[in-house]
Amino acid sequence: KAIDKGMGSRIHVRLSRFHDRDYLDIRNFYEADDGDWKPTRKGIAVPVELYGELIAALKEAEPLIKDLPPASPAKKDEG
Repeated sequence: KAIDKGMGSRIHVRLSRFHDRDYLDIRNFYEADDGDWKPTRKGIAVPVELYGELIAALKEAEPLIKDLPPASPAKKDEG
């Protein structure tokens, strides 16, 4: 799954394997000059066995997010 952030940037959510362990990888990608999407170092790899805890933490954060004022449009240097 890719979430478009605009300005040639996306968040990719994917499964990956490293040292015989499965991870949920949530990472920023950028659009390269050749049109391909390339990963950045910005991201997180969560062991799949912690998926339930990650979802629970995100659900706990939801009320906090809903209380935030509306965001202003992102500036060109953000992303």
